[in-house]
Amino acid sequence: MARPLRDAWIAKVDPDDYEQHMAAIGQAQANAEHVAAFAALCEPPPGARILIAGAGTGQMFDFIAPSVFDRVRPVFSDINPRFLSRLRMRFPEAACVADDLEQPSLRGPFHAVCAVLVLEHVDSRRAIATLCGFRPRHVFLVIQQNPPGLSSAVTPSRVLPGTMQVFAETHPGLLDPAAVSDYIGAAGYRLAHQAPRPVEDGKTMLGLFFSLL
Repeated sequence: MARPLRDAWIAKVDPDDYEQHMAAIGQAQANAEHVAAFAALCEPPPGARILIAGAGTGQMFDFIAPSVFDRVRPVFSDINPRFLSRLRMRFPEAACVADDLEQPSLRGPFHAVCAVLVLEHVDSRRAIATLCGFRPRHVFLVIQQNPPGLSSAVTPSRVLPGTMQVFAETHPGLLDPAAVSDYIGAAGYRLAHQAPRPVEDGKTMLGLFFSLL
C-alpha cells in the first residue's frame, strides 16, 4: 500500500531543505526548548537510556546546550538514514539507529521516550503503541496545533524550499490532543504536564508529558 508521507521522508526530502524550512518557521527553536524541558521533567538517573524518536537531522539540538544529555545515554532514531548522518555530525558519539516507529526494530528498556512532530506523519496509533511498548516511565510528545481556519499542517501561503515542496500536496495530518491523551491513557499513562509554545503562522507546538501510572 502506498504511503506518500512515509515515502517522502525516506527518500525525497533533502536534509538542507528540511533544516532551512524548520529554521524559517521557528519550529526548531521551539522544539529544542521542549526537549530541554522534557530532559528536566523526566528526572533520569545517571546513565539512563532516553529515546528521541524521529530525531531527524538533530537541528533542534543546535538551540540547546549539549549538557542536556550529559547524565544520560540518548538513543536517536529516524526513518531516514541521511538525516541520521547529519545528526552524527552534531553528536559524533551518539547512538543513532535507523528505525520505523510503525515497524520497530529497536528494543528497550528506556527510562523515557520522546517524539517531536512525528505522529502527524505516521499512523499515530501504531507509533504510540510502539513508544508505550517500551514501557518507559515517561512519554513526551510534541504535536502541532493550528489557528482556526487552517486545517493543514503546512501553511498554504508559505513557499516550501526545494524538496520540501512534496508536502504542498502530501499533507501531514493534525491530531486532537484529547484523542492522543485518551489513547496513551489506555496504555497506562496519565497526562502530567502540557506546555504550548507559539511559532510562526499562528501555530503552536504543544508538548504533552505523560507518566506511567
